[in-house]
Amino acid sequence: MYQRKNDLFFANFMILCTFALSLEEICSGGLLSPILLPKKMITTELITELIAQHLEGGDVFLVEVVVRPGNAIRVHVDSPDGIAIDECVKISRFVIDSLDRDEEDYALEVSSPGLGGSFKVKQQYEKNVGRDIEVLYTDGIKVKGKLVSVEENGIVLLVNGDDEEIGFEDIKTAKTIISFN
Repeated sequence: MYQRKNDLFFANFMILCTFALSLEEICSGGLLSPILLPKKMITTELITELIAQHLEGGDVFLVEVVVRPGNAIRVHVDSPDGIAIDECVKISRFVIDSLDRDEEDYALEVSSPGLGGSFKVKQQYEKNVGRDIEVLYTDGIKVKGKLVSVEENGIVLLVNGDDEEIGFEDIKTAKTIISFN
Protein backbone atom coordinates (compact mmCIF):
# COMPACT_ATOMS: atom_id res chain seq x y z
CA MET A 1 0.00 0.00 0.00
CA TYR A 2 2.82 2.41 0.89
CA GLN A 3 4.54 1.75 -2.43
CA ARG A 4 1.31 2.43 -4.31
CA LYS A 5 0.84 5.85 -2.66
CA ASN A 6 4.42 6.75 -3.56
CA ASP A 7 3.87 5.62 -7.15
CA LEU A 8 0.68 7.69 -7.37
CA PHE A 9 2.46 10.73 -5.90
CA PHE A 10 5.36 10.27 -8.31
CA ALA A 11 3.02 9.95 -11.30
CA ASN A 12 1.11 13.13 -10.31
CA PHE A 13 4.38 14.95 -9.72
CA MET A 14 5.65 13.99 -13.17
CA ILE A 15 2.41 15.15 -14.82
CA LEU A 16 2.67 18.48 -12.99
CA CYS A 17 6.33 18.92 -14.02
CA THR A 18 5.52 18.06 -17.63
CA PHE A 19 2.66 20.59 -17.60
CA ALA A 20 4.95 23.24 -16.11
CA LEU A 21 7.59 22.60 -18.77
CA SER A 22 4.95 22.71 -21.51
CA LEU A 23 3.56 25.96 -20.12
CA GLU A 24 7.06 27.45 -20.04
CA GLU A 25 7.61 26.47 -23.67
CA ILE A 26 4.26 27.95 -24.68
CA CYS A 27 4.98 31.19 -22.81
CA SER A 28 8.44 31.59 -24.30
CA GLY A 29 7.05 30.90 -27.78
CA GLY A 30 4.38 33.57 -27.38
CA LEU A 31 1.55 31.06 -27.64
CA LEU A 32 -0.06 31.75 -24.26
CA SER A 33 -3.73 32.65 -24.32
CA PRO A 34 -4.46 36.31 -23.43
CA ILE A 35 -6.72 35.02 -20.66
CA LEU A 36 -3.73 33.43 -18.95
CA LEU A 37 -1.38 36.38 -19.36
CA PRO A 38 -0.51 37.97 -16.04
CA LYS A 39 -1.65 41.60 -15.84
CA LYS A 40 0.63 44.30 -14.49
CA MET A 41 -0.26 45.88 -11.19
CA ILE A 42 -0.57 49.64 -11.44
CA THR A 43 1.01 51.30 -8.42
CA THR A 44 -0.12 54.26 -6.37
CA GLU A 45 3.26 55.86 -7.02
CA LEU A 46 2.82 55.65 -10.81
CA ILE A 47 -0.62 57.27 -10.73
CA THR A 48 0.55 59.90 -8.23
CA GLU A 49 3.48 60.84 -10.51
CA LEU A 50 1.24 61.03 -13.60
CA ILE A 51 -1.30 63.27 -11.92
CA ALA A 52 1.32 65.48 -10.23
CA GLN A 53 2.86 66.01 -13.67
CA HIS A 54 -0.54 67.00 -15.10
CA LEU A 55 -1.46 69.32 -12.20
CA GLU A 56 1.91 71.08 -11.96
CA GLY A 57 1.57 74.86 -11.88
CA GLY A 58 -2.22 74.95 -11.45
CA ASP A 59 -4.63 75.49 -8.56
CA VAL A 60 -5.89 71.90 -8.52
CA PHE A 61 -4.14 69.65 -6.02
CA LEU A 62 -4.01 65.91 -5.48
CA VAL A 63 -5.66 64.73 -2.29
CA GLU A 64 -5.42 60.96 -2.54
CA VAL A 65 -4.72 58.06 -4.87
CA VAL A 66 -5.88 54.57 -3.98
CA VAL A 67 -5.12 51.55 -6.16
CA ARG A 68 -6.98 48.42 -5.12
CA PRO A 69 -6.43 44.84 -6.31
CA GLY A 70 -7.49 44.38 -9.90
CA ASN A 71 -6.18 47.87 -10.72
CA ALA A 72 -9.24 49.70 -9.42
CA ILE A 73 -7.92 53.28 -9.26
CA ARG A 74 -9.62 56.01 -7.21
CA VAL A 75 -8.26 59.57 -7.44
CA HIS A 76 -9.42 62.49 -5.31
CA VAL A 77 -8.51 66.02 -6.40
CA ASP A 78 -9.54 69.44 -5.14
CA SER A 79 -8.79 73.15 -5.46
CA PRO A 80 -9.20 76.21 -3.22
CA ASP A 81 -12.48 77.03 -4.99
CA GLY A 82 -13.75 73.45 -5.27
CA ILE A 83 -13.39 71.10 -8.21
CA ALA A 84 -15.55 71.14 -11.33
CA ILE A 85 -16.60 67.99 -13.16
CA ASP A 86 -14.79 69.27 -16.28
CA GLU A 87 -11.48 69.24 -14.40
CA CYS A 88 -12.11 65.67 -13.21
CA VAL A 89 -12.78 64.66 -16.83
CA LYS A 90 -9.51 66.29 -18.00
CA ILE A 91 -7.53 64.44 -15.33
CA SER A 92 -9.27 61.18 -16.16
CA ARG A 93 -8.50 61.56 -19.87
CA PHE A 94 -4.87 62.40 -19.09
CA VAL A 95 -4.47 59.21 -17.05
CA ILE A 96 -6.23 57.13 -19.72
CA ASP A 97 -3.96 58.58 -22.43
CA SER A 98 -0.88 57.88 -20.28
CA LEU A 99 -1.64 54.20 -19.64
CA ASP A 100 -1.81 51.38 -22.17
CA ARG A 101 -4.99 49.32 -21.79
CA ASP A 102 -3.33 46.44 -23.66
CA GLU A 103 -0.62 46.32 -20.98
CA GLU A 104 -2.65 47.36 -17.94
CA ASP A 105 -6.36 46.76 -17.54
CA TYR A 106 -7.89 49.10 -14.95
CA ALA A 107 -10.97 50.91 -13.70
CA LEU A 108 -10.56 54.65 -13.06
CA GLU A 109 -12.59 57.04 -10.91
CA VAL A 110 -11.62 60.72 -10.55
CA SER A 111 -13.66 62.90 -8.18
CA SER A 112 -13.60 65.42 -5.37
CA PRO A 113 -12.95 64.04 -1.88
CA GLY A 114 -16.50 64.94 -0.81
CA LEU A 115 -17.79 67.06 2.05
CA GLY A 116 -17.51 64.71 5.00
CA GLY A 117 -14.11 63.15 4.39
CA SER A 118 -11.04 63.60 6.54
CA PHE A 119 -8.34 66.03 5.44
CA LYS A 120 -5.41 64.23 3.82
CA VAL A 121 -3.17 67.09 2.66
CA LYS A 122 -2.19 70.55 3.94
CA GLN A 123 -4.03 72.30 1.08
CA GLN A 124 -7.34 70.97 2.45
CA TYR A 125 -6.66 72.72 5.76
CA GLU A 126 -5.79 75.93 3.89
CA LYS A 127 -9.00 75.68 1.88
CA ASN A 128 -11.05 75.47 5.07
CA VAL A 129 -9.57 78.40 7.03
CA GLY A 130 -12.46 80.26 8.69
CA ARG A 131 -14.69 77.17 8.82
CA ASP A 132 -15.65 75.01 11.77
CA ILE A 133 -13.76 71.73 11.86
CA GLU A 134 -13.54 68.69 14.11
CA VAL A 135 -10.10 67.40 15.09
CA LEU A 136 -9.43 63.97 16.58
CA TYR A 137 -6.08 63.90 18.32
CA THR A 138 -3.86 60.82 18.11
CA ASP A 139 -4.60 60.22 21.82
CA GLY A 140 -8.36 60.01 21.13
CA ILE A 141 -9.43 63.47 22.35
CA LYS A 142 -11.87 65.21 20.01
CA VAL A 143 -12.21 69.01 19.74
CA LYS A 144 -14.35 71.28 17.60
CA GLY A 145 -13.52 74.83 16.67
CA LYS A 146 -12.93 77.41 13.96
CA LEU A 147 -9.82 76.90 11.86
CA VAL A 148 -7.94 80.19 12.27
CA SER A 149 -4.76 79.48 10.32
CA VAL A 150 -2.49 76.86 8.85
CA GLU A 151 1.18 77.01 9.81
CA GLU A 152 4.20 75.09 8.52
CA ASN A 153 3.87 72.28 11.07
CA GLY A 154 0.27 72.52 12.21
CA ILE A 155 -2.91 74.53 12.60
CA VAL A 156 -4.40 77.11 14.94
CA LEU A 157 -7.93 76.28 16.06
CA LEU A 158 -10.22 78.66 17.97
CA VAL A 159 -11.78 76.51 20.71
CA ASN A 160 -14.11 78.15 23.26
CA GLY A 161 -12.55 81.58 22.66
CA ASP A 162 -8.93 80.40 22.97
CA ASP A 163 -6.43 79.74 20.20
CA GLU A 164 -5.14 76.18 20.34
CA GLU A 165 -2.03 75.28 18.34
CA ILE A 166 -2.13 71.69 17.06
CA GLY A 167 0.78 70.02 15.30
CA PHE A 168 0.03 67.88 12.25
CA GLU A 169 1.75 64.96 13.99
CA ASP A 170 -0.83 65.19 16.80
CA ILE A 171 -3.84 65.02 14.44
CA LYS A 172 -5.31 61.61 13.72
CA THR A 173 -8.20 63.01 11.64
CA ALA A 174 -9.67 66.43 10.87
CA LYS A 175 -12.77 67.24 8.88
CA THR A 176 -15.18 70.06 8.17
CA ILE A 177 -18.29 70.26 10.31
CA ILE A 178 -21.24 70.40 7.94
CA SER A 179 -24.03 72.68 9.10
CA PHE A 180 -27.37 73.15 7.37
CA ASN A 181 -28.37 76.30 9.27
